[in-house]
Amino acid sequence: MTATARKIAVLFYNSLRYGMAYHDPGASQYEERYRSRVIGNLKRRAKTFGFSLQELPHEPDMTVS
Repeated sequence: MTATARKIAVLFYNSLRYGMAYHDPGASQYEERYRSRVIGNLKRRAKTFGFSLQELPHEPDMTVS
């Protein structure tokens, strides 16, 4: 807990001293990182069972109005 508090304090101090601006990466970047992490885990697990994953061809969305 002390290490985390120190890390936050150092980041806060450096942002005030050097004028660093916070840049929010947004939810889309988080979702992309999460998706790639899940796909990587699935590929690794499939490989341990002797399988390989293949990506399905993209099908256009069928919207009914």
